[in-house]
Amino acid sequence: MKETIAKWLDWLKKATAQDDERLGHVYSDGDQLWATNGYVLHALDVATGRRGRVTAGEDGGLQVEKEGDVPPFGAALPRAEPIASIVVSAASLRAAAEGQEGFVRLRIYSEPEALELSSGGKYALVMAVRGAQPWWFWQPN
Repeated sequence: MKETIAKWLDWLKKATAQDDERLGHVYSDGDQLWATNGYVLHALDVATGRRGRVTAGEDGGLQVEKEGDVPPFGAALPRAEPIASIVVSAASLRAAAEGQEGFVRLRIYSEPEALELSSGGKYALVMAVRGAQPWWFWQPN
């Protein structure tokens, strides 16, 4: 479990800000873990039961270090319905995004269902997965 928690925290920390003290940490609202830098937000469905900054304890477990205010992460979540939605393989998406540089343009196509990624001189097309069930997917509240 120690390795799993370390991976969770590493991923969450990728969304923290380097130049903003308040957004430079992973937080727990008691029900979920959150991190953002103002441009990207990562959330994880892990309940700690406590509010505050989260780190790895000496035993490798999650530790809520400082009780107190948690930034209003939920306010950043979209409230409207999405304009388009497809399901793609996480591994295929990582491989497609890995080679992109700078800004990346994403386009979603209805026929064939696909996600297109393009940047300066690089292009990738990731085809949709069929048969995905709605209960497979979690979204923070």
